[in-house]
Amino acid sequence: MFPSEIIRMNKLSEIRGHARAIAAAAGVFIVTFLLSSRSYGLATVESLKDYKPGRGTTVLAENGGILGHIRIEKNVPVPLDQIPQFLLDAVLATEDPRFYRHTGIDYRGILRAALTDIVSVQLKEGGSTITQQLAKVLFLSPERNFTRKLKEVAIARRLEKELTKQEILELYLNNIYFGHGAYGVEMAARTYFGKHVRELNQAEAALLSGLPQSPMGYSPYNDIDLAKQRQWHVLKRMIAEEYLNEAQAIQIYNEPLKLENLRAQEEIAPHVVDSVRKYIEKKYGTEALYRGGFTVYTSIDPGLQRAAVTALQDGLRALDKRHGFRGRIGFKQPAATQARLAALPVIVKAGEGFNAQVLAVGDTTLTVKGRGLVGSIAFEDMAWALARPKKDKEGRAAYRKPGDLVQVGDIIKVRLLTHDDKNRITNFSLDQTPLVEGAVVSIEPYTGYIRALAGGYDFVEGGFNHAMDARRQPGSAFKPFIYGAALESGFTPASILMDLPRMYGNDGPGNKAWTPVNYDHRFLGPMRLRTALELSRNAVTVGLIETIGLNKAIEFARKAGIESPISRDFTTALGSSVVSPLELTAAYATFASQGVRTKPILIKTIVDGNGKVLENYEPQPEQAIDAATAFLVTSLLKSAAETGTGKAARALARPVAGKTGTTNKFIDAWFIGYAPALITGVWVGYDNPKISLGERETGARAALPIWMSVMANALADKPLDDFTPAGDIVTVNIDPGTGLLARDSQMDAIAELFRRGTEPTRTAELMNPGRPAFPDQRAAYAPIGKALPDDEIDD
Repeated sequence: MFPSEIIRMNKLSEIRGHARAIAAAAGVFIVTFLLSSRSYGLATVESLKDYKPGRGTTVLAENGGILGHIRIEKNVPVPLDQIPQFLLDAVLATEDPRFYRHTGIDYRGILRAALTDIVSVQLKEGGSTITQQLAKVLFLSPERNFTRKLKEVAIARRLEKELTKQEILELYLNNIYFGHGAYGVEMAARTYFGKHVRELNQAEAALLSGLPQSPMGYSPYNDIDLAKQRQWHVLKRMIAEEYLNEAQAIQIYNEPLKLENLRAQEEIAPHVVDSVRKYIEKKYGTEALYRGGFTVYTSIDPGLQRAAVTALQDGLRALDKRHGFRGRIGFKQPAATQARLAALPVIVKAGEGFNAQVLAVGDTTLTVKGRGLVGSIAFEDMAWALARPKKDKEGRAAYRKPGDLVQVGDIIKVRLLTHDDKNRITNFSLDQTPLVEGAVVSIEPYTGYIRALAGGYDFVEGGFNHAMDARRQPGSAFKPFIYGAALESGFTPASILMDLPRMYGNDGPGNKAWTPVNYDHRFLGPMRLRTALELSRNAVTVGLIETIGLNKAIEFARKAGIESPISRDFTTALGSSVVSPLELTAAYATFASQGVRTKPILIKTIVDGNGKVLENYEPQPEQAIDAATAFLVTSLLKSAAETGTGKAARALARPVAGKTGTTNKFIDAWFIGYAPALITGVWVGYDNPKISLGERETGARAALPIWMSVMANALADKPLDDFTPAGDIVTVNIDPGTGLLARDSQMDAIAELFRRGTEPTRTAELMNPGRPAFPDQRAAYAPIGKALPDDEIDD
């Protein structure tokens, strides 16, 4: 050995000696300081012996099922004797093997941690016992500094003096965090494995025992390989502490893990529960909310609620995929070898979505690994991401190769399609979490009861309740209120209106000249009022509000249930005034209930912890608009849903009425529609009101499919009831071109509805054979040169 190396090694040895001496001195100082110190004025712990979590507030569905709990302690405490001994042994071996031999502080651990921290010149190890961890969880903030560490040790000593070891261990296991919102072993068992803690097998217990050190880092939902490595660490610690032998540990490690679907466990109505939380806290206070034991009965139908959440999520994912793949969500260097103990994969259910790593990239397929499963993504299951925006020279769809999207090591979102455990064949589809948001509201028209409310794609990610709190322009979904006001002002469904260019000098944004245009940038001339709403003609609607006057239009909207401020200019005709999805849906409900307005009800009854009824809400209907007018509007909306902008709703094969809405630059997309027994409103858009949904993402394309999914579920077992005429309504055969009475034996005569006394009395004159006086909108496309495609007939 060279002299220089000997000198260098002597210096290193000297430095290590100094470090050990400093660490020892620091440890002695800490112990001495704590033994002589008081409690820093910290809270006493005597009450922990009788500690019981606050009763919180329970939110129930209409059928009495639990929608959610509101409480500070997000755990379900269980006594120590209900926790498997294997889990207790695993936790002790991993977290604190000297638990029963120390008095709250493991001095060996402190000295070891101090040495590591001094050498690295930062806080890397805490040397915390289970008692210290409990002190931190119950009394302290999570920051890492010496002051907090001193307080933690002081409290730990007091805990050891005032509680037994069994009481400390029970409190620890019921309060420590395990990730994904699970506090305590009972919630952890339910979250990860869908069972009670007493039902855990040894493999499950070993995995849970390794989570408290880094709950999200070792989460099997985030990285099953790291989770299995941590599980093996726990088993090795149990071998070291002589709880197991190596053969037993290997056998436990190789047991498959059947994880629960995280998405399926989520509350089906988180926005409803959060709305109740805000109401109770504002009216009764925080203490009552979390300690009062309140029970809140809501109007939510659990089955319809789940259908609404699923429909919204599916619809937003479909829209998001139409606009391409955003790329990987992360990267992890692939392991050089897959060799490890013969761990069986986690059992996953078809339809679950999760992260996966790309292992190989082929010309038409990807090989990925997620949740311990290795499988492939076929071309057709990622075609949405591979499709190019433009077609090739022959007009065929052009596609990229998988390698143009991802590389080996990339982390992507996938969804499990099929898994053949016997033949080890697994198929995934490429997925991604949408950035676009939306809302669904379903209301029972005559009672106002809110039967379903989904306020966004994912409450955990966002939390904002778009259904109740978003304020967005409704676009053409506001037009029924203009047409309703026109019907009350003497117009009929057969009145002839003009679809012609119009210019207004000071009614546009910023008081600039404004010319309303139609979605197809065409003007079709004369048409009946029914046709104008059916095809959602903008120019006609603006002319209509100009004729009847802004005041009448606004007054009618107010009577129907629009309470938000309404712009006092002609842009109101096209939905320039912002509303919430709940507000707009509730206003449409007035049409569905024959003019009877009932304020929407979400909370039906509130009962306190002693069983006293504090509030009780019953429907309070009032006749807001004329019944005949409401029925005529419903009839117009029925046409819109059968042959107009919402005609895709015909697929439900039952009587429905509804209206699409699309705002400028495709910022907001709506569909509000109803059957006699239920009305549902859907809104889709980005939180940033300046971001477009994309070209041609109209209400019919972005919102209507979600609505159809919800209503198909709601009406599946309902009779095919049609809307019942209300008021004094008569049916008259008219000439479709003029709106006048049809001639005797006129072949193209159509039936139209009128309020009695407003039906036409003059018969249409016979013009040129085969040519009506005013061509209907369908014929009006002919002079343009070609028929307008169905998907272009929109707002």
